[in-house]
Amino acid sequence: MKRKRSPMTFSLRANLPVAFLLLALTAVSGCGGGTKSQLAGLPGPPPAVEVNAYLGQPGDSPSETSLWSVTIDRSNNTYSYGPTSGGTPATTGSIATLNNNFVILLGPNGYQSGLAVEVPGQAIILRPGDSTAPLVFAVQQLSCFAIGGNVKFLYALSPGIKGPNSPFFGRIYAATSPDGSSWQFNNQTNYVSPYQFAGTVPSAADFPGYPADFSATCDAAQGAATVSATPLAYFNNDANTFSVPTQFVISPGGLFFENQSYVNVPPTEGWQYPNVSAWGVIEPPLPLGVGSVATTNYLGFLFESDPGDAIYRTRLVGFGNAPISGTVMNGGTFPSEDPTQPPNLNMSVTFNTQDPLNNGMYYAAQLTIPNDAPSTFTGSCLSYGVSQTGNSTCTNDGVAMVMVGEQNGLDMYTIIMSASDTSGNQETLVLFQQ
Repeated sequence: MKRKRSPMTFSLRANLPVAFLLLALTAVSGCGGGTKSQLAGLPGPPPAVEVNAYLGQPGDSPSETSLWSVTIDRSNNTYSYGPTSGGTPATTGSIATLNNNFVILLGPNGYQSGLAVEVPGQAIILRPGDSTAPLVFAVQQLSCFAIGGNVKFLYALSPGIKGPNSPFFGRIYAATSPDGSSWQFNNQTNYVSPYQFAGTVPSAADFPGYPADFSATCDAAQGAATVSATPLAYFNNDANTFSVPTQFVISPGGLFFENQSYVNVPPTEGWQYPNVSAWGVIEPPLPLGVGSVATTNYLGFLFESDPGDAIYRTRLVGFGNAPISGTVMNGGTFPSEDPTQPPNLNMSVTFNTQDPLNNGMYYAAQLTIPNDAPSTFTGSCLSYGVSQTGNSTCTNDGVAMVMVGEQNGLDMYTIIMSASDTSGNQETLVLFQQ
């Protein structure tokens, strides 16, 4: 079956003591950037409620075969998370919250056993354990809502995929029937790591490829919805095709999750991953100004992966709330992972130029982090430097995508960024505005 091709329009280049829980999150608190924006084609986020459930997957999803469910219950101050299939019992416990969006998962001894940053009713980023636990990204979709027009989503592939021609980030369009029960996806294209195209227009990944469009069905039950499809994936210069069961979870506020199962693809095609997920955002209706994006307060996680050795590192980080130099946003890790303290200035995001055909997309971005793990995570950096405090830094090329959504009636930014070192190891930064 010949692959249907469409014109390329994507012009790219320590545990916290319980006493800490009573402190205010003043170091990273902040307000939205004014009145809310109208999200093109989407109904907008629902009113906030006390109990919110999300579907997603850990960042090492190439080895995961099940979606994960994450529930935060503020009425009872409890949490639950774990795979939705396979018989593994959910992990449960109590929570404490700071500044409403930062959630501390407590163990039986009353000390931290995980961290999360939530946009209630839209999405959550969860670290289910200590710093060695892979990051989980999950989205809430309550119903089968209708989309107006053909809406574009930008996404990063979750960490864990390696190889010079493997997919790294991409775009996809979605439209629906008037009642939201039938969906149509089109023009899905994956692109290789920015380390591979080195500042030029990005190249599409060799495989998998996708048809020009494919249909999907939305099903909702018990206050949760998923959109399911079975498109074909193309391999071997489009000569071979295999069905790939796919699930989408898309929040009415513009957060995007996609999961694809490749269990039908034989190893002879050179594709070694049974499962791949994508984390993304809706394209903003207008180009964004870096001055507004980079000076806003953010809280989130930096997730570093070394899939060859099956090791990961996930650290709580804070960004913004500081003057910027050009297109550089500064931030870093928190001392002892205590977000009531000012974050260290040991990291930066350099956005560089916004793609003129894709609002909110920065395909020539760079991510600078501490060079503090050369034997595991920072031994193959594109370049090295020295931080403001005199410590060694690691810089890699990356792709950043920014969404302007809504929370409590105000504009709120979300940033998803992935960078790759010279060995193909991936760093992913997910930030929610505070």
